[in-house]
Amino acid sequence: MATNIILLTTDDLNYNSVGFMGCSTPDITPNIDRLATEGLSFDNAHVAIAVCQPSRTALMTGMYPHHNGARGFEDVNRSVTTLTEVLRRFGYYNGIIGKEDHLTPKDKFSWDEYISTYNNEDDYGRNPAKYYQYTRDFLRNAKLSGKPFFLMANTHDPHRPFANSDDEIDFFGRHIAVDYEYTSDEVEVPGFLADIPSVRKEIAQYYSSVRRCDQSVGEILRALREEGMDSDTLIWFLSDNGMAFPFAKTNCYLNSTRSPWIVRWPGKIQEGKKTGALVSGIDFMPTIIEILGLPLVDGLDGKSLASVLSGE
Repeated sequence: MATNIILLTTDDLNYNSVGFMGCSTPDITPNIDRLATEGLSFDNAHVAIAVCQPSRTALMTGMYPHHNGARGFEDVNRSVTTLTEVLRRFGYYNGIIGKEDHLTPKDKFSWDEYISTYNNEDDYGRNPAKYYQYTRDFLRNAKLSGKPFFLMANTHDPHRPFANSDDEIDFFGRHIAVDYEYTSDEVEVPGFLADIPSVRKEIAQYYSSVRRCDQSVGEILRALREEGMDSDTLIWFLSDNGMAFPFAKTNCYLNSTRSPWIVRWPGKIQEGKKTGALVSGIDFMPTIIEILGLPLVDGLDGKSLASVLSGE
């Protein structure tokens, strides 16, 4: 039986804004932390670039942005082979939920399902219940197709505008619900930012968005369990880049590219393990190709992490 694959990404989540990476904010990411206990987590994982679209194209091409053509908000070159092109060729049912417009041109990514969540009806990619619904529907369609699946599920949290901020009103015309709103005295201001009231307030809003992000992750995983596809699905979890604050996103500091990264593969990867292996977003595609036993793609910048996943 072919392996099902979910690539689960968050938007602007700092590497240390999750519990399993040492975040001190209470009850911040229980679903992501549980995923870490069920698989392999990486202490030294980085994305290829600290900007969302080129970071995502690096994942899906195994190439640095200056090689695949998508150096910024640009299309990948038509000569580049994408992961989903390869997977379709070998019988996979491909889907993307959210952030779909960050992989262009659309036809180069061979999607069978192409679901936008950045709209008013879906709370601009910030509604956990919508991620449950769309994931469940995709999984059922994949079953009907009789094919193994690849799903790239992308939350828009905790990207700006943050929960309960004035910017949320400016962008969306309303606030989007969160189940818990952190206060300024519940959060820790990162050491690279000034600990002053205005910054502390914004960090609290950011962490409210992080918690909602974690709930979306939990809902995606709940749909997988309820559809009975949990045991034969390989899950990758990471953030596309660091938090949207100075000295992080769009820069080249530790907090720019370092990412919380988890791989869970029941029966294949030992649970609750950590590794210090230095890995990059460009390593995702070659790893998938190797573990599925597919033909190599020429010209990739990344290297397969299959040996790391097996504990070597």
